[in-house]
Amino acid sequence: MKKYIFDRNKFKWAEEFYNLIQKEMELPDWFGKNADALWDMLTGYVDTPCEIALKNFTGKENDQLKCHEDNEHYVIDNRDSKYIKE
Repeated sequence: MKKYIFDRNKFKWAEEFYNLIQKEMELPDWFGKNADALWDMLTGYVDTPCEIALKNFTGKENDQLKCHEDNEHYVIDNRDSKYIKE
């Protein structure tokens, strides 16, 4: 399973975060660089199953990303339409 790790210490701004996601996940040029566009990519474009790990995000950032703790791990598996928080 492909694993992606995004460390908050590697970028300052949301634009940098989405650029990093686009690069690491090899998303197309037309990727919208926002949360809705990312969800669309995760549920219809990215090969699954895959694991996404978020590290060093603050509480506020976790709330915006619908996370509840730091260092969250998610598995996206479109074969069974699953989104599993681990």
